Amino acid sequence: MGQEALHGRPLHAFAFAVDEAQVQDRCRAAGVNVRLHRAHHIARRKGVQVERAVDGELHFVVSAQPISRNAETVARPCDREAAVRVSSASTVWQTGAVKVGWEEVRALRLARHHLHERAPRGSELRVVSRICGLHAQLFSSAALSLWARVEGATLAGLRRALWEEGTLVKSWAMRGTLHLLPARDLPVYLGALSTYRHYLTQGWVKYFGLTREEIELVIATVGKVLRGRVLTRAQLADAVVERTGARKLGAVLRQGWGVLLKPCAYRGQLCFAEGEGARVRFTHPGPMRQLEPERALAEVARRYLGAYAPATRDDFALWWQGTTRTQAQRLLESLDVTAVDLAGTRAYLLAADASPPRLARSVRLLPAFDPYVMGAPRSGGLFPAAHKARIFRPQGWISPVLLVDGYAEGVWRHERKNGRLQVRIEPFAALSRRARAQASEEAARLAVFLDARLDKVVFA
Repeated sequence: MGQEALHGRPLHAFAFAVDEAQVQDRCRAAGVNVRLHRAHHIARRKGVQVERAVDGELHFVVSAQPISRNAETVARPCDREAAVRVSSASTVWQTGAVKVGWEEVRALRLARHHLHERAPRGSELRVVSRICGLHAQLFSSAALSLWARVEGATLAGLRRALWEEGTLVKSWAMRGTLHLLPARDLPVYLGALSTYRHYLTQGWVKYFGLTREEIELVIATVGKVLRGRVLTRAQLADAVVERTGARKLGAVLRQGWGVLLKPCAYRGQLCFAEGEGARVRFTHPGPMRQLEPERALAEVARRYLGAYAPATRDDFALWWQGTTRTQAQRLLESLDVTAVDLAGTRAYLLAADASPPRLARSVRLLPAFDPYVMGAPRSGGLFPAAHKARIFRPQGWISPVLLVDGYAEGVWRHERKNGRLQVRIEPFAALSRRARAQASEEAARLAVFLDARLDKVVFA
C-alpha cells in the first residue's frame, strides 16, 4: 500500500500515536528515518488542516523521505488529532490519508473471500462467518458461493448444516434479504438487527393497518407459537389468531413477501425450517443471549470491514441499510481502523489489514447474488462501469459474474439437462488465454459439483 512512493518523491504523512516510540517503530517499518523533536508551527507552515483536539494523547505530524536517499525524517508533536493512524505506508499530504489503488482492494477482498484459493475442505462455517453470511434468495446460489470458496463443498453438506445439524440458519437479515448465517453468530446479528425500527414508523404502521402495539403483539406471539414447532405460513397465521383472538393479525401474516414476518426475524422470534414440498415453513431459532444492540452493531461493522474493506461510509450504509451515512461514518470511525484515500474518497479498513497481500491470480464463476459482488462499491473499481447494468439489474437482481483476478470480466449462465451441463460465458471484452483456460477449468469443476457431465463451454 503506497510502496511506490517510498522510492520516488518526498513523502509527507499525517501520523497518530500514543507515544514517540510507536511513531519511530512504525515509520521505520515503512522504510523511513525518524528523528523526533518539538516544534509548533508545522501545520501552519505546510498548510495542513487538522481536526478535533484529543485530550491525553500525543499526536504527531510526520514529514518523511525514503531511507534509501539517506534523508532524515522529522516528526513533530502536534496537539490536534491527525487524519489517520501511522501505517506501513506513508500518507499523501493533500488528502491526509493513505492512497489505495483498486488492485490492492482486489487483493484484500479476494483473500478475505477465499477467492484467491479455495479454503480447505470442511471449513464452510468459518468461511460463511468470515464473509458475513451467504445470500439465500436462491438456495442454488448460496451453494455455488460456497463451491467457489471451499474445497469439496457439496449441496448435501449445505442441506445437512441447515436442516439437520442446525449449524447454519436461514433468516431475513441485512437489508431485509434472506441470508444463511452461522448459528454461533446469531447473537451478534440479532443484537444488531434489533436496531431496525423502520417497521414501527408511521408509513409502515399505515401500510400494515395495525397500531404499533399490535405489531409488537404479532412479533411476541409469533415467538411463542413457534417455540418447539415447525409451521407453514398459513398454520402460523392461524396459531396467532387462535392465541390473540384477532383475525386481522392473521390476515397481515398471510400477506406476500413476508412483510411482517421480517420484523419477527429481526427480533429473533422466527427463522426458516426445512420446506415441505413447495411450502415454506418456519420455526424458532431457539433461546439465546443477544449482544447489546450498540455493541452488536459495532461488531457487525467490524466484521463487514474484515470482508469488504476498504469501504466508505456509503458502502456500509448501503450494505446494512439501517443507518444514515453520518451514523455509518461515526460507527466505522469508532473501530480500530485506518482511513485511506480510495479514488479520492475517504474509506476505512481495519488497522490490522493496513498491509494487503499481493494480488493473486485466480478465475472464478460466481453465482447470482454472490457476496463479493453484492458488497462491491456501486461506483466501480471491481467491475467496468460501462457494464454495470448487466451486473446490477432491475428489481435487485444480481447477475452471475466471471471474476478474473478480483475484477468482473463478464457474466455467465449454465444449463443442466439430462445429466449434461452447458456453460455460456459472455465476456465484456476479449479475455486472455489464461483467463479462458481457467474459466473452462472452473466449468469442469462446476459439472462435478452438480453431478453432471460437462458438455461444452461457450464464450459468446
